[in-house]
Order: sequence, then C-alpha cells, then structure tokens
Amino acid sequence: MAPPLLHELPRTRRFLTEIAAELAATGMPCLRFDYHGTGDSSGEGEELDFSSINTDLTLAASALHERTGISRLCVLAWRGSALALHGWAGRAHADLIVLWEPVTDGDAWLRQLTEADTRERTVRPPSRPGGARVAAADDGDLMGFPVSARLRTDLAEARVESARWGRARSWAVMRAGIDETPRGLDRILPLPDNAPAFTIDAAMDATFFLTPTVRELVARLGTAVLTDAAA
Repeated sequence: MAPPLLHELPRTRRFLTEIAAELAATGMPCLRFDYHGTGDSSGEGEELDFSSINTDLTLAASALHERTGISRLCVLAWRGSALALHGWAGRAHADLIVLWEPVTDGDAWLRQLTEADTRERTVRPPSRPGGARVAAADDGDLMGFPVSARLRTDLAEARVESARWGRARSWAVMRAGIDETPRGLDRILPLPDNAPAFTIDAAMDATFFLTPTVRELVARLGTAVLTDAAA
C-alpha cells in the first residue's frame, strides 16, 4: 500500500489502516509502510524524493514477498504516489496497479498546494508566541511538511497520462466526472459520492474515516483483486 504524500498522509493514516484490515479480512496479505523521511520511518523530510520513494517501494515489495510468500503483487497507491509509481512500475514485477484518486499532473498539483499553503499560513498562528508568520519561501515547507528542491522538481516534471506500465494490469478508484483519468486503464471502480474527499480547500488536519459505502467498495475491490489473481 503506497501512501499519499505530504499532508494527505497523516490525514489518511487511520483510513489506510482500516482499509488494510478490510482487505486482509478477505484473505489478502497487506503491507503498510511510510516512505523514508515521513511518518514513523527514519530519515529527514528533506530526503524524500522520487528516487527514495522508488527504493522504498522495492523494499516494501520484497518484504511482502519474504513475509507472506505471495506469488502475485498488487500495489494500491494513493494520490500523489501515482506520480512516483509511474517511473517504478515499469521496472517492478507488479501484476496489478490500483490507483486511488491518482494525481495525474504533478505540476498543476504542486501549484495548487503552493496556493493552499499560502492561504493556510495567513490564518494559522505563528509557531511561537509573539513570533511572526513564516512566508512560504522562507522555510521550504509545503502544507506543513519539508519539501526539498529535488522533490519539487520531481513533482513538477511528473505526469500520469497512460496507465500502461509494463506487464502490470492497471485499475483506478475514481469519482464520477473526473477529467484526469489516465488512459489505458483495465478497470475503473467508482468511488461513492459521499466518500472522504481529497480537496485542496480541506483543512490540513482534516481526518479521513472509512464510511459504510467506502467499506463496501473496499470489499468489492478485495474480491475483484483475488478473482483477478485466480483468473
């Protein structure tokens, strides 16, 4: 399970944990992890870039193979992880890629995040009493998290235009009416309208919860993945 990036990771930690439990209940071994420099992993936030993400994806896949003896690998990737996954999936021995509301235009997403970060800084108090609010250009943070120049470049240059990545089949979990759906998907699972939304205007600390309708979707996803593996 490839987690989302930046502020979307802490917002969805409980959400992803619950989804992993639901999938595991269907008989599908799941591995959750944090990228180097994020969450509970070692390293500093400034060390995160697409190269380190690709390394972590390879390590996670190897760990899942070693711990469970799986014969087929499905990668479930959230949001911005799709941008980094695109370069890795063609080289990896994945059998199925499932993109959950993928970000397909890294440059547009980076600009949206930068604008949202600026708005957030105008309404949030300084980090220390009596201190001044920090301008976006002064600390290198984005949406409350360190973002290196390399990661900014990686994001700005990344696109997910086609979902044809090597031998892997590709699915997506998408809301209806989304224009950024990658070409070449083998299957699209519709996300319920009342599912928690990844919106730029949502507060950085807004938490996702597994609603009953999304729980049903996850059950269908698990069954579909196991059926696909048996085909």
